[in-house]
This record gives sequence, structure tokens and C-alpha cells, in this order.
Amino acid sequence: MLTIDKIHVKYPDGQKALDDVSFSIQDGHSVAIVGANGAGKSTLLLSIVGVILAQSGHITIDNIPLERQTLDSIRQRVGMVFQNPDDQLFMTRMEECRLELPISCQNI
Repeated sequence: MLTIDKIHVKYPDGQKALDDVSFSIQDGHSVAIVGANGAGKSTLLLSIVGVILAQSGHITIDNIPLERQTLDSIRQRVGMVFQNPDDQLFMTRMEECRLELPISCQNI
């Protein structure tokens, strides 16, 4: 379960990106985050994976609070795929992959 509770994020220039955002998503549910350019969608997602830390409020994933010391645990549970495939990071060798599918690197 993902819980966002009253998070606030400001950019370094002082512009508010997220202001008092709260919601929760139950396990097994799919959610679309839509909005105009500059509405804060990417900032919200970057906050959920801990790339951007909110100045206030709380984010919990599977009852683990998102904090600097829990980032590794959170990032084992949450992934993010960018819209533009050119923005992805790719591994140099297939042996480095960690597949969580019913296949292994040897079957590819």
C-alpha cells in the first residue's frame, strides 16, 4: 500500500511543486496520474521513489516510512519507468539483470 500524507515540495527557486498532497493506493489497484505540463506529476513520482524528498509530510510504502535510511528498502519495492525510452539506464551485460519473472537470464 502507498500512502501520501500532506506532502509539500518546493523547487530550489522557491516555486511550489506539490502543496498538501494526500492520497492512498491499495495493493493491487492501478492508478493513472494525469495533469497539465508542470502540474507536479513527475515531482510526485520522483518523491515516491525518494529521488526528491518532500520538505514536509509523509510517504509510506508497505508501512515503511520514506526516509533517507529506508531508501534501499523502498526502492526494492517501487520502480519507475520514464516515458521516453532514451531516458532509461541500461545494463552493459545481460548477466547483471535481476528478473522477477518466471524466466532467468539464461532463457533469454
